[in-house]
Amino acid sequence: MRGIFLSTLLLASAAFAEGPVAPVESSSLMIKSVRVAGTSTTVDLKTQVGQLFDVATVQGDVHRMWSTGRFDDIRVDTKPQEDGTAVVFTVVEMPQYLLHNLKVEPSTFGLQMNLPEGTPITQLRAHQIANQAQESLRSDGFRTATVDYDIVPFLGQKVDLHLNIDAGERIRVKQVEFTGDTAFDPKELRSTLHALKIKRVMPPIPGVWNGWLLYPGYSPESVQGDMALLRSFYMSKGYFDATVKADDVQIAQKAAHVKIQVQAGQLYHVRTAQVSGNGVPTQVVHPLNGIMRSTNYCSTLMASKRQAEHEGILDFTVNMQVQPTAESTPDAPEANLATTIDRGSPYRIGRIEFKGNRHFSEAAVRGNFLLDEGDLLDEHLLRKSMARLNEANMFQPINEHSTILHTDPTTHIADIDVRLMERKRGAWNLSGPVGPASVAGPLEASIHSRLPAWGRGLLEASTYTVSLTMFAFVHPLIPGIGLPKIPFLPIAALNRPYTPGEGWKSGFMIAPQLGWEYIVMGYGLTQLRHRLTPVLTGDRGLQPELAVTVETPKSQTTMFCQPPPPRLYPVRNALAMALGFVASMSGL
Repeated sequence: MRGIFLSTLLLASAAFAEGPVAPVESSSLMIKSVRVAGTSTTVDLKTQVGQLFDVATVQGDVHRMWSTGRFDDIRVDTKPQEDGTAVVFTVVEMPQYLLHNLKVEPSTFGLQMNLPEGTPITQLRAHQIANQAQESLRSDGFRTATVDYDIVPFLGQKVDLHLNIDAGERIRVKQVEFTGDTAFDPKELRSTLHALKIKRVMPPIPGVWNGWLLYPGYSPESVQGDMALLRSFYMSKGYFDATVKADDVQIAQKAAHVKIQVQAGQLYHVRTAQVSGNGVPTQVVHPLNGIMRSTNYCSTLMASKRQAEHEGILDFTVNMQVQPTAESTPDAPEANLATTIDRGSPYRIGRIEFKGNRHFSEAAVRGNFLLDEGDLLDEHLLRKSMARLNEANMFQPINEHSTILHTDPTTHIADIDVRLMERKRGAWNLSGPVGPASVAGPLEASIHSRLPAWGRGLLEASTYTVSLTMFAFVHPLIPGIGLPKIPFLPIAALNRPYTPGEGWKSGFMIAPQLGWEYIVMGYGLTQLRHRLTPVLTGDRGLQPELAVTVETPKSQTTMFCQPPPPRLYPVRNALAMALGFVASMSGL
């Protein structure tokens, strides 16, 4: 059983006095030696030779050692030495295992708990993973969910981690009601919600059907999160004194009715809006008709943020002060906005390390990365690199949680660790058309497998897949490409899926049964799709929201600036969807 035994021994000897122990002098508490027994790894301690023995310092060292998760038992002893004491930390290292497989039982709750094979596992790490799964379930409406774990030996040091879920009943939000002086239509307020938003999948049929609605899960955290979004909405509209709070939450059986109280207050007349800061040219704007236009304001801030990222700056904070003017009154408030941008120091990349690519060479992975050692750390390019890795479809989707930055504020060097989890080597697929096969595509059944690791560059076998596919009811989207006119069309193919890092050397399929016309058309359409789609959609989804601290004479809150959409985004998005539709209907 884990435990911490901290004993402080009073130092005494016959030299001090005969009979009762004399008071210990301060010199006898001087630390003469410090030793850590039971481990060969370095342990950082505040308890040092030459200092006076201090119980609080020793307890702090024990606490920090526990927090590392490396030890299963820690004991501290003191031993008298001449004119002082020796401090001995005796530790028992926690057994280290390597993950073979993560199993969620039952697996019907949509938990996304992907951990790469080979991930170090300890009792503490397993406990943290179970807690993470439990919090995820509770935030999704399973308020009483509990998650236990078992570490099951597999082979050698490898283990399987089993998460055992007791979800309980799920509470769903069936209604969100706004009370008070809202100043806006409830429909517009609901559009700002995220976690509490009720989504309509299919419209109702009057007198026949109420339609199909998706009700979100309820949790107190989701309510508080959407309260922050509503406050941000009012700040962006110029209602700087607005208050938003949860008025009441009524839960009956599995349904939650959430009431949100809003007091919008008065709309501020904005006389001037100024943006300044270190490394940022001062800009002063006089809003037209004194109306706060968050779109223009946020566009300015997002442009400054993007420039800072380009220069390798990681720390970028924005503070906006609402300063009432002398002419401001409670019934007609007026203010100047003073926005200050604080930029940190630029960082350069020291080392980029990929972990989890057991069957793919580092060259194949690194080719999709837009950053290299020694470059300025551009977070935008880092996010774009992650998107390119996801497009390559070699690994499970990665995000900011899979990419860890280790920054050194002294040298301004940052190391990047990218944790990858390879997709399964083989898979099967069965799909059919929604509608007539002549319009919606053929019936398809396929099985494919990635080739084993071998070779480099264009001949790297793991970047190829072999497949056997059976098509039924084939109707070519483009006539005259030489497809056989038979009811069932079996195809054996060697395919190298498109990856941004390989470009023209990927995205092709060799299938002699289809003829050279279809192979050439498929290659061209694949290249066209993957190269045009990023151009059409732009960087949407790559730029996170920007938090702006808003200070008013009465309160402090946060406004979230959303990145602006690309120009003509509806048209460009429609073209991207059409391009994807044509490619999918071609069986590519």
